[in-house]
Amino acid sequence: MSDADRDADDLPPHRAVDRSGRLDSETRQGTPYTESQVIMPTVKIVAPFAFTYGLFVTFHGGGSPGGGFQGGAIMAAVVFMIAFAFGIESTRTWLANTVVVALAVGGALAFAGIGLVPVALGGAFLQYDLLPIPIKYGLEGVEILGIAPLVAGVLMGLFFLLANGFALDGDGFEPDDPADSDAADEDAERDDGDGPEDGTASPAAVADGGREPHGGDA
Repeated sequence: MSDADRDADDLPPHRAVDRSGRLDSETRQGTPYTESQVIMPTVKIVAPFAFTYGLFVTFHGGGSPGGGFQGGAIMAAVVFMIAFAFGIESTRTWLANTVVVALAVGGALAFAGIGLVPVALGGAFLQYDLLPIPIKYGLEGVEILGIAPLVAGVLMGLFFLLANGFALDGDGFEPDDPADSDAADEDAERDDGDGPEDGTASPAAVADGGREPHGGDA
């Protein structure tokens, strides 16, 4: 048994994990999520107020401190709190990937659409005075429909992407290939076997008194 195997056996069950291949959250830390009777009820109470505050900052960004970027970041932080309290995978299942993508793509399209309307009318990008609505509503439309969902979607997407982990292979980051891992395990087993390569005598040498058989011996 190698030193690495002995060290793995000495680890507690939730830390005795295989370090080869895909380094996602579970293979890095075993099962990182643990239910907390303090954090879970606290998040249930705080999350609605925090999300409401994010909406407040977003909707009032046109005429007071705040804006779509700040509000979108706060609303994304609410999702982070839920993920840390109730588990990242559970939150990923609850908040479908299509919702995250729709927020990011929809926000980008809304921002570009509102900004290009003045260009089509002969003005500059985001020239609100050329819009067929008051300037204040044009600015709030960009903040509420464009920037806020775009920022929230991008932040949540990055969070789930980083939480999913990555594959580490030697000198860099590469996609995980199960076939390569199996081949490496087989090579390691062959290297641990008996033979002249690892400094031990072969069974034939032991039977011959410790001397390797040669072609000229009778």
